[in-house]
Amino acid sequence: MVEWESLLKEAGERVQEVRDRLVASQQGNERVGEGAGGDTTMRVDKEAEDEIIEVVMQKGDLRLVAEERGESGPKDARWTVIIDPIDGSSNFERQIPFYCTSIAVLDGKTLDDASHALVRNLVSGDTYYAEAAGYATKNGSEIKSSLVNDLREAMVGVDVSKTSLPVVASLNELISSVRRQVHFGANALEACFLAEGKIDGFVDVRDRIRVMDMAAAYLIGKRAGAVFSDRQGRPVKPAVNVKERFSIVGAGNKALHAKMQAD
Repeated sequence: MVEWESLLKEAGERVQEVRDRLVASQQGNERVGEGAGGDTTMRVDKEAEDEIIEVVMQKGDLRLVAEERGESGPKDARWTVIIDPIDGSSNFERQIPFYCTSIAVLDGKTLDDASHALVRNLVSGDTYYAEAAGYATKNGSEIKSSLVNDLREAMVGVDVSKTSLPVVASLNELISSVRRQVHFGANALEACFLAEGKIDGFVDVRDRIRVMDMAAAYLIGKRAGAVFSDRQGRPVKPAVNVKERFSIVGAGNKALHAKMQAD
């Protein structure tokens, strides 16, 4: 039996050590290449991902879908590990204290096959964890998503960065209806805020999300009670690779999700 919980938490701790060391030495922002998705790779990205891969490869043959290295390993492997070593790299670069590491394990080929997930806030050290057969936790304590079902009382995360004017316009009614619209710059961690009820909804309909950004938080959110769909209200079913881009609408409960979709 694979002890995925202990492996993922060990990986999260190792990334924390990398982050702390590189922040102290002020070397984390050094450019060291280009990742599989085409983004610039900073030293913190590379070293964090290397540590995660070293830990999870204790399992043996795996398929990896990783932010920097891309896709590797046997396509018929039972386990697929999806890695975003630093989600919120721009925040890290600007010393904005909101970024995380995100690791998900799939026992199958789709996002719905996520079996274990970890997101670690690399500023506070808070660790979110979930398993498909269990509940979501933060630092070992169970978390639940919000029961707010009135848009006028809802705080909703909305990512509109690098998007088109028509997409922004399509969100006008929702943004004008909610109590407050926010965005923090690291979608995996923001979705974990949804899981623990700090925010009531999360929307990213830019068709720019990659599976590395959302796989872990998707399972954590679902096990906490959150509801997710694509922008048309359909199940979220992206291809599990580094190129696929998709959108997501999440809410703490079904009633709020339906109202957000209607807007």
